[in-house]
Amino acid sequence: MDARLFDPDVCPRLVVKIGSSLLVAPDGRVRREWLAGLLAELVERRTAGQQVLIVSSGAVALARGG
Repeated sequence: MDARLFDPDVCPRLVVKIGSSLLVAPDGRVRREWLAGLLAELVERRTAGQQVLIVSSGAVALARGG
């Protein structure tokens, strides 16, 4: 994918959709290491000047697993 697509001048607002299977491992545990990596990347985007919106369908999966 072209990295310029994520340039704040081209894409001032970044919407990230995170599904249940990304948040919760098959055994029901929260994928904390993956989340930490994602958050580090999103912090970089905020530092670059983008607005970041996170949307998740994983609330039910997190309630079951946690």
